[in-house]
Amino acid sequence: MVRPEGTKSAKVIQVIEAKAKRGLGTEKDPVRVVTQYWDFEGNFLAEMDTDAQYLTELSMWESERLRGIIEDLKVN
Repeated sequence: MVRPEGTKSAKVIQVIEAKAKRGLGTEKDPVRVVTQYWDFEGNFLAEMDTDAQYLTELSMWESERLRGIIEDLKVN
């Protein structure tokens, strides 16, 4: 059995951390603070959104949206 070896390397790098409010303030889309990470060339690297329930619903919505697009492509 192949066992994970863990981290092979790590280094400290400089990034821009930006915090912003997101959400409509509803039960399904509460206002929350998201943290984004950008490099110095303005490229978006990653985002942390703390509302797990919202993210689950967003993922399910996006999956259904993509499923519809794929079905449309099969028909055409």
